[in-house]
Amino acid sequence: MISLGNIRPTYIKNVAIALVKRFPDQFKYDDFQYNKERVAELSDVGSKLLRNRIAGYITRYLAVQNKGKTNPPISG
Repeated sequence: MISLGNIRPTYIKNVAIALVKRFPDQFKYDDFQYNKERVAELSDVGSKLLRNRIAGYITRYLAVQNKGKTNPPISG
């Protein structure tokens, strides 16, 4: 079965991408818990649910961005 992924509201994407662009060295592509803490510190998000969704999108966004950078091709 093909997974189509999760649909995120535009405002979550906009906030997440804005945070990543404003603070590019403050987030990790493989650590949701760390990103969750950083979102709480760097933004004024009031609810836990919204904070977690933003942190989750940041984690996923950075993982996709870094996908090609982490594994160099094997020459042989």
